[in-house]
Amino acid sequence: MIKLDDIRRHAAHRPDRTAIVDGEVRLSWARFADVVDQFTAGLAECLPAGRPARAVFLSATRWELAVAMSACATLGVSCTGLDPAADPAALTHTLDQLDPVVVFVERRHAHLLGPCVWPAGADILRVLLDGRAEDEPHEHTFGELMETEPLRTLPAPLHQESFTVVPNGPTPRVASRHTASEGRQLIDLVDEFGFDSSDTHLVSAPLWQPLAQGLTRTLLAVGATVVLDASGHAPALAALMADEHVTTAVLTPAALTRLIAHPASAALAGSDSLRCVVTPGRHLGRWAVNTAWERLGPVLHLAYTTAETGFSAIITPEESHVVRMRSGRAILGSSVAVLDDAGHPVPAGTPGRVAFAGHQLMDGYLDGDKPFVVVDAGEGEQRYFVTGDRGILDERGRLSLTGRTSGITTLARDSAEDTALFRLESDLLNLPCLRDTAVMRVSLPTLGDALVVPFIAVAVGREATGYRALTSACARRVPSIPAHVIAVDSIPYSPTGRIKAAELLEAVVPIIALNLQLEQSMQEEISA
Repeated sequence: MIKLDDIRRHAAHRPDRTAIVDGEVRLSWARFADVVDQFTAGLAECLPAGRPARAVFLSATRWELAVAMSACATLGVSCTGLDPAADPAALTHTLDQLDPVVVFVERRHAHLLGPCVWPAGADILRVLLDGRAEDEPHEHTFGELMETEPLRTLPAPLHQESFTVVPNGPTPRVASRHTASEGRQLIDLVDEFGFDSSDTHLVSAPLWQPLAQGLTRTLLAVGATVVLDASGHAPALAALMADEHVTTAVLTPAALTRLIAHPASAALAGSDSLRCVVTPGRHLGRWAVNTAWERLGPVLHLAYTTAETGFSAIITPEESHVVRMRSGRAILGSSVAVLDDAGHPVPAGTPGRVAFAGHQLMDGYLDGDKPFVVVDAGEGEQRYFVTGDRGILDERGRLSLTGRTSGITTLARDSAEDTALFRLESDLLNLPCLRDTAVMRVSLPTLGDALVVPFIAVAVGREATGYRALTSACARRVPSIPAHVIAVDSIPYSPTGRIKAAELLEAVVPIIALNLQLEQSMQEEISA
């Protein structure tokens, strides 16, 4: 988030202009500066000495969190967001790696810290962003820290580092950035999207998501108004967009699909203000792109982002109508290359491993691993991070993803079957008769080695059309694996755009198994 001196600069220029909106709370730039000043002073008094100054947060998007993150930026304290949905083992592993001195937490998430045990955990400072403290040692409330006298002089920043959690099952990794890349990112995002102080930016994504945090920081840095929404409910989003005259927004894929499917979004297409909506786009399909254009106008930008590479590629609204899904170009400040198994660039049109370079690239993992290759892809030698994706670059530099790989440092070719599964999923995402779908390969006692393909029909009563289209595509692309196609009401996503496969399988596999049993019983009755 932005520092206190930047907030004061905006407050001096436009003190009464709204900086942050969160429900009934509206902070002017002048009030925002006062609140951050007081909270920073209180936090500085409580920080323990002798350890690296690092903070983490477990919280939904709220104005108190924005204040806490600005205070951390002012003091030079890294502030890393944690996913409240992570299991205790993963949360403990992350806390052990980061070894934070302070955690900002909402009351409803405070219990998540109970099972987490790491060496320095007993001495951590806990700051409750809402509610009252319960006389626990090292525990303070947001209000208590606000009671401190404002700072007379700004302290010298302690460190220049930032961290991003990389999901990896029970042992997540932490991407580390020790250089001050935020300034370069701000310049590139302003050049890419044309952000300025007249914008009103809607945030309906958790601030632990790097894409949401980076865009929010950029909009505040240029003096725009930021509107926070933690609900993701379609009627509330539509009302906020209309009432606050929102010009730009960052939404989770789930919030976006709920919004454009709701009748309340129909009136937004006539808005003269909305011009840019950004969301992670790996799993969004043709229906979402077409419906977003119809309901919101030509505003939807699909982002490719990872913890290691940052916001690195994009599909603009116009491009999304002429290219296949899972395509895009490198964003300003990033470079993309496709490499062969030996780590050398391949000619245009040749599939290989997707790699990114640029100032948003991490410096390495916190454990010391630096899995980079130095490559000259036509712009001089640069340090590239090789992702887990395979793709093709065309003559214009547009990237199309064609498959996935496992691991980071090992350049291993995908099997033909895995590539066929990825292409199947890409084919399905380009079908306009589906609202959403997922392709999951399973090996279960009830189903054997099979594909589970849940889908959401484009409209009520169109399930049969979707079923026929998916069944035909599965038989064409992957004839060797039986496919179980099933209509569902929703497909769960994480805020970063990843499908929650375990949750989805838990819901659909029992239904598929029951249907198979019924079919078998009917066959037996017919045979008898």
